[in-house]
Order: sequence, then structure tokens, then C-alpha cells
Amino acid sequence: MMRTTLQFLLAMFLGISGFGQEKVVWILPAHGEMVEYNAATFAEKLQMPIPAQVAQSPLRVSVNHLGQVLFVPPAALPLSDDDMKVEHKIWLWDGHTAKTLDLGVKRELATAGSNLVVNESAPWVALSEDGTHLFWFANEARRLSRETVDLSTTTTWQAWTTDLTGTGREDLASVKLPECNCSTGSCEETCPYGSLWTPQEGVGQFFLMTLFVAGQTGPTYKATTRYHLENGKWVTDLTSEPLQQVLDASSDGRNVVEAIPDTACCGWANQSDDQTLALIDGKKRTVFDEFSAYNNSDYDVSFSTSNARLSPDLSSVAMTIVSTAKANQPIQLAEEGQANLEESKHIRAALTELPAVEVKSLEETPKRIAFVPHASAVGWISENELLIIEDHLLVIYNLKTGARRKSNIKVDDATRVFLR
Repeated sequence: MMRTTLQFLLAMFLGISGFGQEKVVWILPAHGEMVEYNAATFAEKLQMPIPAQVAQSPLRVSVNHLGQVLFVPPAALPLSDDDMKVEHKIWLWDGHTAKTLDLGVKRELATAGSNLVVNESAPWVALSEDGTHLFWFANEARRLSRETVDLSTTTTWQAWTTDLTGTGREDLASVKLPECNCSTGSCEETCPYGSLWTPQEGVGQFFLMTLFVAGQTGPTYKATTRYHLENGKWVTDLTSEPLQQVLDASSDGRNVVEAIPDTACCGWANQSDDQTLALIDGKKRTVFDEFSAYNNSDYDVSFSTSNARLSPDLSSVAMTIVSTAKANQPIQLAEEGQANLEESKHIRAALTELPAVEVKSLEETPKRIAFVPHASAVGWISENELLIIEDHLLVIYNLKTGARRKSNIKVDDATRVFLR
């Protein structure tokens, strides 16, 4: 059934005022209807039909607490001829009706002497936390090329808002980058573009923009800017170091969990130390380090955190640990690895437990609070209760007692679960 106008207005009141607000969870199936449940009791609340393309692309779907759902198709610079043959439309369930909006992907060609001039734009869209508008972000570039070789690009990163119909644009920020010479013949390999991270529940008080260069074998991160609301105006500050892969952040964006991915390329899986760092009150804490935890530097198998969730009181972080290898499958040596029987046994034993949920304290020296094998983290129900997927079922796990409240809700992938 579809959410009625009365239900929507009630959800708006509860969500914004904070009175009586309850945790809810949405499950995005591979096909069929998206279902909303009470996160504490697992009671079904409503069902909502969704297009097939939305069901097939969970990583491109976002949901806020009001039950608004947004699907954004992929678009990134530089754009190709094939990119322009595809329809780029976002799908939005605004709480009571569904609509599609044009994403605004643009690629216009002109000539300047013997050069081809490509004016292109690739927007990305995010929900707002309060459900009243949409946030839009775009890299807009003027790229020069000759005989399929890129010469230079001048890129401007922009941010703006609209209402839920895509109209009423209000500009928030604009950053014009210096002209960049594409020394390798590909602007993507040598020139920076802006990359966004927004809160899972929609943009409220902040968002993060990182300038990065995709590179030939791996990205280079230049700088991260935090855009945040202050006295009704959007202001900026730079983080102490550029953020690489943001996994979660506090409501003001000052406390962040980030992953430092493996730099492996060219067919290798493990060429550097995967880490997960928590930046809390300006201090950096290492909450995951694969080489320390798994002693796997000699073997071409990598361990990392696929997600992380800060607890409501910022005292701990829950992470899902995954690996590039599976138990009972051959593992080859790393590029410069030396065979070691004990290391190999330790790695194989660890693989039998994955994926696993690990909870670490955010003290100066983080300590393990809990470890749940064969599970994936979804999010926090409360300061002591964690929603996880265990044996393909949603489960509420109590960190203090180890007790579990199991549901009958089947889920295969944590990316298809939205806890708000």
C-alpha cells in the first residue's frame, strides 16, 4: 500500500520535531516491493512498488527518515558518446507520489581552431534530511582535445538546492579549479574533480567534498572541504588531511570514520595495508588494521571494512569485515611475499569467520567490544543495540549481554537495508 497524505504529514511531524520518533528499516528487494518495518519490533508498516532499475542498483539508492526514496543513475566526467546514449533520470518517491526528474547530464561539442571543445556536466543528487528539497552537485568542465587526445580541462564544481520538483534553484557553492594540462592524454588520469559524501539520512547540517585525481593505477586525494550550516549560512573548513573513503560521520561532520583502501592494481589484491580510521574530536584512532589483525602481508588476500557505523553517543564504532578471498579456495603469494605456513593457516582460519561484525571502542587506544562471525552490520538501534544481518536474517544484537532478537525478515546484502 502507498503512504497516505495523513501518514506523510504525521511522519513529517514526528521526524522533524523528534517527539515519538522511532527507528524504522526499509528493505530493498531484488524485485517486488520495498517494505518498511518497525526496527524494534520488526512489524511491517507499509509496502511500496519500485521500478526494476531501482531494485537492481541498491548502491545508488538513498532513503531518509521520512521514507523518501531517491535513485540516481551513474554519471561522471569525462563523458563518452555511449554515456550520452543512455537516459539519465532520477527516480524520487517524495513520501506520497513517485516522479522522475532529468539529471541534467550535458555534453556539448564545438571547435576552436584545430581543437575539439567539450562542455560537459555530470550532476549527482541527494535527499535533504527534512524532506523539503533536493541537493544537487556537479562537476562542470570545458575540456580541449585533439584527435581523441585530451589537452586540458577547466573544471568548476558546483552545489545548489531545488524543491522536490527540481525547480527553484538556489546556489550554495561554486569552486573554479585552475586550468589543468592533461599530460597523459587523459584528463581523468591527471586532473582533479570533486567527489561528494553526504549523510545516509540525507543532507542536514553538512556535506563533504573531496578533490581527487582518478589516476592511471589508483586515486590521489588532494583536499577535503566540509560545508556546514552556521547561523543559516553555508560555510567551509578544510579537514586536516584529505579523506579517502568516508564510511560514516556524526551529525555535524566533525567526527568521521574513513577507510584507507588497498593501493593494489594490475591484477593484485593486496599491495598495501587496509586501515579504518576514526577522527574523533580532532584525534585520529586506528580501529582496523589488516596487517596487525591478520598478518597477511605475504599473501595476495586483502581484509577490509565494507561499512562502519558510529554509535549514537560516539563512544564506539561497528564495522563489517570482509575479504577478497573465500575459505577453501587457493591463495597465492603477494607480489613480494614469502611463503609462511603459520601465516597461511591463520589467514585460512580467519576466512571461515567472514563476513564478521566487529565493534571497537573509540578510546585513545581502541578495544574490541564485540565480534560476531558470519554477520554484517546495518546500524545502531540504540547505544547498546546493533541491527545486524546474521544467517541472512535481520537480528538485534545486544552488546552488553550478547542476547539476540531474531526476525523472520530475510536479507542477503546489507546494502539493501536502510535503517533510519
